[in-house]
Amino acid sequence: MNPNIFNRKEISTGIFFNAIPETKFKTNLISLRFIAPLDPKTAAKNALLFPVLLRGSVNFPDIGSIRKEEESVYDTDIADGVYKRGDSQILEIRTSLLDNRFSIDGMDITERAIRLLSDILFSPLMENGAFCEEYVESEKQMLIDDIRAQINDKRRYAAQRLSEEMFSDDVFGVCELGTVESVEAITASALTAQYQELFSRARIEIFAVGNFDFGSLRETFRVLFSHARRGYLYEQETKPLARARDEVKTVYERQNVSQGKLSMGFYTGITVKSPDYTAMQLLNIVYGAGVTSKLFLNVREKLSLCYYCGSSENSQKGFLTVHSGIEFKNEKKAADEILAQLKEIQKGNVSESELRDAKLALIDSAERIADSVGNMLNWYFSCVMNGEMITPAEKCEKILAVTAQDVVRVSQSIRLDTYYFLCAKEENA
Repeated sequence: MNPNIFNRKEISTGIFFNAIPETKFKTNLISLRFIAPLDPKTAAKNALLFPVLLRGSVNFPDIGSIRKEEESVYDTDIADGVYKRGDSQILEIRTSLLDNRFSIDGMDITERAIRLLSDILFSPLMENGAFCEEYVESEKQMLIDDIRAQINDKRRYAAQRLSEEMFSDDVFGVCELGTVESVEAITASALTAQYQELFSRARIEIFAVGNFDFGSLRETFRVLFSHARRGYLYEQETKPLARARDEVKTVYERQNVSQGKLSMGFYTGITVKSPDYTAMQLLNIVYGAGVTSKLFLNVREKLSLCYYCGSSENSQKGFLTVHSGIEFKNEKKAADEILAQLKEIQKGNVSESELRDAKLALIDSAERIADSVGNMLNWYFSCVMNGEMITPAEKCEKILAVTAQDVVRVSQSIRLDTYYFLCAKEENA
């Protein structure tokens, strides 16, 4: 990896500073990602933590004062997020800030933004040694609303239910937001204890993307985290799906719905660490990811068996999913055709035009990495997590080298593992 493009250094035990220089944008990005095990006992508390921290700190004790400070620092924006990646839960807090070059009053925008971010992270508003109970209870309700919104979005709900069923004996089946019940049980003191543990034990990846004095910024974060009591770090390992079930797990769930949601999970045996991973990415596009795919052109357009139908592959756990929205009466026809289109690939029916279109789509995605600081952050974060540093240009070379025979070959390992259908109650079917 060219050190002028990406530079990574450990600034404390399990805390890494990642520098990605880029001068073409007016806005820079700083992201801190805390990596913890995905665990049903802590998922809800972790998901709740940064929203509570963003409610108020010692020097900025409420949302209003935080927002006022953000606006005064050229509309700096601080936001949070929670993600699931393999067997890890990723908690992020990020700040988007104007480059110092565009300050019109001499303000050191970076320094002011870091000061605010530091106060939020390290000086949270406390009451009797714990987080402000009013803020905790308010954010608990917001998180519960988010979880229930997933349930109300039946397309998203079906995807989550497939994950839960396919990985019922695996932590990957845990929702990164936790459950309503686990959120309701959180107390201010329990959340404070989780805050202390996370800052002590999580691996922390700090990314700075844009035009910074990276040496100075790295030293700033080293000093900030020197006050954190780092302990024994979490053990973290993602275990890929070992094999498909001997007998397909079939789940029918009945609700008061007007459209069926058919979700199918397949074992692939290929993860991002496999030399065949790029071929698997192209297979996914040929099969069901996009408007040139076999699922779109046949199941949706030609046969009109669904409202939508698409596939996606998971590079950490080694599986592929197909999600579709269908009329209840079309369940068997749609399922049979989804499997038939996979069989076509396995029989060797991958045309040069299908492969060309898939390559163009994947190359276009790689080439757009440089279009935004957010894209660049996500690309290099994936590189760090995968343990392979590769530039978008190097990825494009790998894509071009894949043949149709490679795509057919990797398809041979794919097996249906779990079949989930969200359908109407019997009296409404």
